[in-house]
Amino acid sequence: MEKNIEVVDEAGNVYESTWPKRARGLVKCGRARFVAENRICLACPPEDKTEDKKMSNTNNVFGNMTVADILQRINNIVNQTGYIGEAYEAFKTMGDGDSGDCGAPGNIMGKAKAEAIATVVQCRETTNQQILKLYEKMYDDLIAMNRAEKAPEDTTQE
Repeated sequence: MEKNIEVVDEAGNVYESTWPKRARGLVKCGRARFVAENRICLACPPEDKTEDKKMSNTNNVFGNMTVADILQRINNIVNQTGYIGEAYEAFKTMGDGDSGDCGAPGNIMGKAKAEAIATVVQCRETTNQQILKLYEKMYDDLIAMNRAEKAPEDTTQE
């Protein structure tokens, strides 16, 4: 299937051709009408500039964040270890689960508590690793942007 339906507007401006199914859809929803077997006329032609061909200025892509801000945030993550102590304190206050019955397995909760605490710490460390990867990428991008801003402009002329 090829784009074989010519697209024009009321002023006669010719646009890129389209597929027959797309043309039928435009006509069906009232956005165009057939003026010939292989030509449709748009009811409301597209704007000349619907998108930027060149990327906009991206200097503020990180807001006002600087390299120093990113390094400070990384430092905060490194120093944020309170959750390990909180998990340990929760572990100490949990009951043992000893039923006290004759022949009971005794302290069956110890292993489960240890695994639960390990899971909490492991999940938090995984989160920290992901945050650090994001900050690393942001840091690299900011450094590259700073280098680009400081690089002398090309003054060679042909």
